[in-house]
Amino acid sequence: MSDPDENYSDVSLDEEDEELIWRVFYSPLEEKKTAEHPERPDDEDVSDLSDIDDAELVAKYQALKSQENRPLTEDEKRRLLITSFTEDQMERFEAYRRMTVNKPGVKKVCNSVLGHSIPQNIAVVMAGLSKSLLGDIITRAFEVQERENKAQLILDIEAKKRNKREVIRKLAAGEDITEVPEKKLEYSGDVRMPLQPDHIREAWRLYRLENSGTFSSQWRTSGEGDGKMFR
Repeated sequence: MSDPDENYSDVSLDEEDEELIWRVFYSPLEEKKTAEHPERPDDEDVSDLSDIDDAELVAKYQALKSQENRPLTEDEKRRLLITSFTEDQMERFEAYRRMTVNKPGVKKVCNSVLGHSIPQNIAVVMAGLSKSLLGDIITRAFEVQERENKAQLILDIEAKKRNKREVIRKLAAGEDITEVPEKKLEYSGDVRMPLQPDHIREAWRLYRLENSGTFSSQWRTSGEGDGKMFR
């Protein structure tokens, strides 16, 4: 007996479900492709300024034209970056700027690990590094949450297709169908939910996995040590 999944492997979904699938899985790819290869309008040739009577305007244009290839300063790059933020990016940037790490707590941890007191400037540096680490972990945790939501959507898609295949099989066999379940697909990522502990744990696991390229401490001895570094 043939598997009904093989006969009806091309079961289609409702139009709204197809739009949801496109928006979740394919639309980000199109946006990324567009961002990587933006369409640039053809530059208008305005090199001939002989028909412009305003000498001040011509001088200003020539001054700006001569500065096009000038490298931007760090302050100009920062302002350019901030002005190009979207509303969501600006909110996240402001939240990151407002977030602070308890410097006395960081200094206390460093003192307990090193066995002696560290200067205040070192504590400030360690607090900044801790803030950067927390930002990386939280960003990865949101990525884990997004992958989890997409995985759940894939499971829902497969379940709905199985139900449709079963209905088609019953119709082909002449069986009576009393009720056909109609439930539209939903994407959990449309509603921003707080991170769960398992998201943080998975983000930390991925972070450690991606940054585990350094030698273990037992292999970092050399010279008059046990020489494992050179085996």
